[in-house]
Amino acid sequence: MEQGTLIGTILAWLMLLMAMAFDFTTFQLKLGNLGYFVDAPSLLIVFGGTIASTLIAHPMGDAKGQFGYVGKSWKTSTVQMVETLTLIVDVAKIARKNILAIEDALPSIENLYLRGGLRLVVDRVERENINDMMAHEMKYTMAGKDTEINVVGTMASLCPAWGMLGTLVGLVLLLQNLDDPSAIGPAMAVALITTFYGSLFANTIFSPAKTKLSQYAADEKVLMEMIKDGVLYIEGGQRPDFIESDLMNYLPPDKKKMYEALKFEGGGGEGGG
Repeated sequence: MEQGTLIGTILAWLMLLMAMAFDFTTFQLKLGNLGYFVDAPSLLIVFGGTIASTLIAHPMGDAKGQFGYVGKSWKTSTVQMVETLTLIVDVAKIARKNILAIEDALPSIENLYLRGGLRLVVDRVERENINDMMAHEMKYTMAGKDTEINVVGTMASLCPAWGMLGTLVGLVLLLQNLDDPSAIGPAMAVALITTFYGSLFANTIFSPAKTKLSQYAADEKVLMEMIKDGVLYIEGGQRPDFIESDLMNYLPPDKKKMYEALKFEGGGGEGGG
């Protein structure tokens, strides 16, 4: 589980719950106040409406995974910049001696994009075709990520809209029953709480999820670009130390320090055969 998402979500809800239930004048905790913020019709309007509108806005194949996409923001990023760079340099050392020997290392490579690129090198595919094929795979992989981000973005934008729609429903019910005092309270609750729910879920779940998924996608694109360059360098017979030096530019400062520390501990990165 991604720590930032977990800590941020807990902190946001904790602060909100304190504002709801804690009396700052008497410094007393009034848990009964939380009951005022629970309303089933409001939840039905906001959640049901958001799901329905997302299904309308996107093809079923994309929209049906909407909550699965949100769930991905709770998972740790699978992008492994340091480990992948280390692997590329190791493969480059093997290829420097015998490029066909790369084939023996392919089964142990978990990154399918890197494995596929190196397979093309082993199969002696022309350099231009390798570049085109890997670029196409990157393009379609990122298109899939963009689809997930767009679906979650739709949920983030429509959730407050459905909250406002619920407010209008509540106001209509309120105005239709002004002669019945007992109906004014429930109608006003729907009117106000739906807006509350729409803003709450948009700002604590959907919008942060969209932002995190966007960051994950950006990191994965950088990783794929690094892999593509590494594969092309290996195909061209470049020295491992040159490959390492150039591909390190893809690493953010913290990852670069991590890589240098690991290289120092392992005594790697020495020359290129």
